[in-house]
Amino acid sequence: MRLLLGLLFLLALTTYSSATYCLCRDGIEEKDLQTSIDYACGVLKDCNQIHDKGPCYQPNTVKSHCDWAVNTYFQRFGQISGSCNFSGTATTSQNPPSTVVTGCIYPSSPGSAGTTPTTGTPSGTQPFQGPPAFGPVGVLDPSGNSASSLFISIALTLGFSVIAFL
Repeated sequence: MRLLLGLLFLLALTTYSSATYCLCRDGIEEKDLQTSIDYACGVLKDCNQIHDKGPCYQPNTVKSHCDWAVNTYFQRFGQISGSCNFSGTATTSQNPPSTVVTGCIYPSSPGSAGTTPTTGTPSGTQPFQGPPAFGPVGVLDPSGNSASSLFISIALTLGFSVIAFL
C-alpha cells in the first residue's frame, strides 16, 4: 500500500514537460519590437545570430529578429516568470515561430541557450534588475534559484514524510 501511495504521490508531482518559447506578439509596431531587440541584445551581449550573414538573419524582418532575441534572453534567464514580457511586446508559447530556417539555433530550454549573462559585481552574483521603464519586471536571479523550486522541495519532503509514517 505504501508503495502504491508513493507512486501516486510522485505521479501527482510530475508534470508534462514541453518546450516553452518567448515570442514577440503579432500586431506590435516595429519601433517597439526594435526596442525589445535592443534591450535583449544589450543584456545578451551577442546577437550575431540575427545580423547579416548570421544563421538566424532570414527572414530579414524585425518581428523574426525580435522573436530570436527575446527568446534567447528568456532561455538564458532560466524561463523565470516575468522574463518574457518586454513591456507587453512578448509572450510565451509552446510552439516555435513558423519562420525558423534551417541552421538557426532557436533555444527551447534554459540549458540550450548558453551561459547566463552576468551583471553587477565581477563575480556575477548580483541579481539582474531590468530598467524600470522597460524590459522584464522584477528581480531576475541568474543563479536559477526560484520560489517554485523551493515549493517543490518542501512538497517532496512533506510528501515522503507522510508516506513514511503510513
